[in-house]
Amino acid sequence: MHGHLDWIDAQCSPLTCDLERLYDWAAVYSVDRLMATAAWGSALATGNVGTQLLAGTLLRGTNGLDYSVLAAVALGAGDTVVSIRCVTSGVSGNLVAGQVLMLVDPVPGVNNSLTVDGLGIGGGAEDELVDAWRARVAEEWRTIVTTGARSGKVADYRYWARAAHQSVTGAIVQPHALGMGTVVVRPICNGLADRLPTQAVLDAVAALLLSLAPATADWRVVAPAVFPVSLSIHLLPAVDTAPNRAAIFAALNALVLTKGGTDIESLELLWAEIDAAISITTSQYVADESVPIIWSALDVPVLQPIIWI
Repeated sequence: MHGHLDWIDAQCSPLTCDLERLYDWAAVYSVDRLMATAAWGSALATGNVGTQLLAGTLLRGTNGLDYSVLAAVALGAGDTVVSIRCVTSGVSGNLVAGQVLMLVDPVPGVNNSLTVDGLGIGGGAEDELVDAWRARVAEEWRTIVTTGARSGKVADYRYWARAAHQSVTGAIVQPHALGMGTVVVRPICNGLADRLPTQAVLDAVAALLLSLAPATADWRVVAPAVFPVSLSIHLLPAVDTAPNRAAIFAALNALVLTKGGTDIESLELLWAEIDAAISITTSQYVADESVPIIWSALDVPVLQPIIWI
């Protein structure tokens, strides 16, 4: 009986409820779980001028996944841009610029190999983690209970950015950056290269803002700039091992990932924080602390390979 009462008590909050009840909480506050998405982007095709590459034509990447042409195009002179989307949802469909895709079935007049363009194929993501979804449900619950509906505050834009795509972990929000009444939203994606959003992620955030942001708001969605965090560390010979170097880099990278795009904006990485992160592994080191690590409000800090001296 007491165990059942404990269970009932746990269901009274989205922070502690079972997964089945979490769906109920999410339905009440309209916080849908983000499901897996397919990567999309553009590839460059070559071949005989005027040859048609039809919608639905399949290409195969080096990752073994197939990509479908979204709209028919006629080849021109030189490279022709072809919009494609992975037929399989998930992060494995993302491709970097320059990777080669091959036609599954040859098309007369079209060269068999296509090259991913400079923006890459991006936006592919797995189902949102339950803990991440639970945190968004709880945040919406807390916001509505304490301050009412979202109306376009800085925290609201940051929340909407995270609700648009699984890759978004935070956002730099700048009100009045381009004049009175303007808002610039710069999504941050800790799991992507250099913490920068792909074009697919930017489009997803813009699409959600179009449906949720106040009608009178003048907003922009752009990528932040990277601020490289370069550190020079000397480990004493007794502790200068590959595992220690790896552990120190992991701790420092985790620290840097907490900076930027949060509710509490911080534009500085303190040397005391760096020392605390390194000391988890060892105290036998010397770091070059001669230069403060401070970035602008437009930047997102990204840890570079450590210089071991």
